[in-house]
Amino acid sequence: MKRKIFISLLFVLTVLISPFSGDHFEKAKAAAPVVYWEGMQLVKGQIGKLIILKPVNLWKRDHNNKLVFVRVLKPGEQYRVYQYDSMYGGQYGVGGPYFVTNVKGSVQYKTPSLHKLKLVNPELYRTKLSIGSVTKEESKVIAPGVTQSELSVNSNSGKQEIYKLDVDQKSSQITFETTLAKDQIIGFETVKSMANRKQADGHYVIAGVNGDYFDKNGAPTDLTVHNGEILTTNTTPINERTIFGVSPSGKAMIGNPDITIEMTVNGEKKKLINSVNKRRFAGHIVLYTPYFSNNTGTNDLGTEVVLTNINGKLNGNNTVTADVKEVIVGKGSNTLNKGEWILSGHAAGSEYLKTLKPGDRVEITLTYDKPEWDQVDQAIGGRYHLVKNGQAQSFNIAGAHPRTAIGIKQDGSVFVVVIDGRQSHSVGVTLSELAKVMKDFGAVEAMTFDGGGSSTMVVRQPGDLETSVVNKPSDGKERPVSNALLIVGLWKAGPLHTLLLNPNEITLFAGATYKDLNISVKGLDKANDVVAIKDPIIWSSNIGKFHADGSFTAANKVGKGIITASVGSIKANVTVNLVNTIDSIKLKQNTIVVEKGGSLSIPAEGYFKGQKIVADPAVFSYQVSDQLGKVEKGIFKAGTKDGFGTITVSYGSVKAQLNVIVGNPGSLIIEDFEGDLSNWKATGARYSNVQVMPEKNFVKQGKQSLKVVYDFIGQTGTSGVYAQKITPIEIIGTPKKIGMWVYGDAKGHWLRAQLKDADNKEIQLDFTKNLDWTGWKYVEAQIPAGLKAPYKLEVPIRYMEVNDSNKNKGQIFIDQIQAVY
Repeated sequence: MKRKIFISLLFVLTVLISPFSGDHFEKAKAAAPVVYWEGMQLVKGQIGKLIILKPVNLWKRDHNNKLVFVRVLKPGEQYRVYQYDSMYGGQYGVGGPYFVTNVKGSVQYKTPSLHKLKLVNPELYRTKLSIGSVTKEESKVIAPGVTQSELSVNSNSGKQEIYKLDVDQKSSQITFETTLAKDQIIGFETVKSMANRKQADGHYVIAGVNGDYFDKNGAPTDLTVHNGEILTTNTTPINERTIFGVSPSGKAMIGNPDITIEMTVNGEKKKLINSVNKRRFAGHIVLYTPYFSNNTGTNDLGTEVVLTNINGKLNGNNTVTADVKEVIVGKGSNTLNKGEWILSGHAAGSEYLKTLKPGDRVEITLTYDKPEWDQVDQAIGGRYHLVKNGQAQSFNIAGAHPRTAIGIKQDGSVFVVVIDGRQSHSVGVTLSELAKVMKDFGAVEAMTFDGGGSSTMVVRQPGDLETSVVNKPSDGKERPVSNALLIVGLWKAGPLHTLLLNPNEITLFAGATYKDLNISVKGLDKANDVVAIKDPIIWSSNIGKFHADGSFTAANKVGKGIITASVGSIKANVTVNLVNTIDSIKLKQNTIVVEKGGSLSIPAEGYFKGQKIVADPAVFSYQVSDQLGKVEKGIFKAGTKDGFGTITVSYGSVKAQLNVIVGNPGSLIIEDFEGDLSNWKATGARYSNVQVMPEKNFVKQGKQSLKVVYDFIGQTGTSGVYAQKITPIEIIGTPKKIGMWVYGDAKGHWLRAQLKDADNKEIQLDFTKNLDWTGWKYVEAQIPAGLKAPYKLEVPIRYMEVNDSNKNKGQIFIDQIQAVY
């Protein structure tokens, strides 16, 4: 008895704490999501792994936390670690009540990255936000030093969806860059268009967000600096704006710099330049560069001086020299040519510029009021300073809206946030709530960019050549804006480093054969940039077999496995789930028409949890009614007799059915008026009364027909009663006529029907223009040639009168509407 107990204990220990063997991996695969680290799969609750360096004891803690010796662990073995505590000098929990003591030199503990731990144990590592609880958080590295996250939050004011980009500027060759809509101050362009227009090898746009507020012409409101050159200066009052900047060394800054620009002519006549690339106001001098537009956009009430031979960069703590090329008085909107600038003045500014003459040397000096902004490389304007010196600010400004913000952490790293708003999935946040969010994310300084419908984040996903919008803009589509802040990688494309397979997990039907698994393969370098795959891709699997023609046959058993794509030594896997059940069968046709002795394919698809998993005809069973033919390998082969019937496709108890017409089936009843007729309705034109109702006395066949009642008395113009189903009658195949039995009232009215073909073309069918009989009579209407099947009978009965002298009342009965082939 004791020996049996000991064997059972060893079996339990082997299952709980065995090294990372194949069996252990199979059990771990049940966890989701699948995350690998150092060749092993991380499982839920795991915080690291323990490598045995020297023999060490495995202990079990009993209910009193006393240690019971289990066995000696051997060097080279590895164990998942789920906890660590300080008992007994420090012990690692390796599953259940089993522990290994932290004996220096005998064990080595390793832990995966925080990013991987978050993926496996999101509830333990989820971000804490003071505006509410984070219900879902997903993160992924999209490029070296750039991580994309999405958080779903239940806040006090409602649901919030937050999109975040973390940028480690210490990572080599990652930088921020401003960009203008269409590379000009005046104009609009979407963030995605701006980002994708800037894509190039050595200049990979990884992501971007919308930037500054703007005026009706698309001009950004405040300071914009691009690659060390001022594109436009501030407009907003100093206490209503905030600027994000990046120094030449890559340091991110949030502040409120202003710049003083002065000019001299031949070393004399110092004069203030009021702005760069802004609207010209009374008495001002404005400096225009080709970044503004194709011309200055000014009126004729001023003077404009064209400068050429420009030397120097337009930035703080800099001096620029230029020569006067031309002085233009009384003419505005002069052309801004490449390599030339224009000084434009009004009133006092105009009088000053009139004193200049061609050949004069102009010197322009620029000075920031905050020295740390001298030579700033990139700058872009915003509005509200959300976090100052680590303190979240409060704002007495009502309204929850979509928001875009940027923050700087204590270590200098930067993150950008977009929050959706004005939608059911995300209501948006107030400025005070946004400040709390930025503080919770670690910002010591943070500010807003433009929000509302402008709030947009674009990201270039690994394997993509261009960016795509990741948030849901409140306009329902991306809004064109004035400028954007881009995150750029300055590396060149490198050699093939990894393979990106899409999808990374598939479900297949056990035993089925697939001509194409539809797995796409892209080659990526170390920076996740797409590179060409020059060598052949070799496919293999441990849960099926690839054939010479590229098709794949899944193993005939339920289970999990992988499909591997290999290019040389570089490999990537797709997880494969094999099932032997389906939820539904979908057929690509609901009706087929086949000549006698002919054949036609019947494509069938099996679905599991809403996903198509099998289209192999060998999986399904087929049953043909009325001995019209047979199905072999998914091909229906018609017999030698005319007829109409059905083909039933099934797997187990799951079935689907389609109609089949072989040869000429004659006539098919498409409406017999039996059962519930509540889905029929009467409408009309110029009538006193119209009705439809079941009729049980005047019946051609079966138990009831349709009674159509009308009263046109006293009406002028074309009158009519229209009887139709709420859902049009669908007609299978390509009939030549529509027929019906009509019990007439001999009132001489016009009997028609309305048909619609597959191109939505409406056709009127005439049964008779003079219904002159009483009692039952069969009538037919010809369907014109050249229409595209299938057809729908939209209005089966249109009983009409165009002659005002024949406006009367009565009733007719309709039965057995049929399609004639």
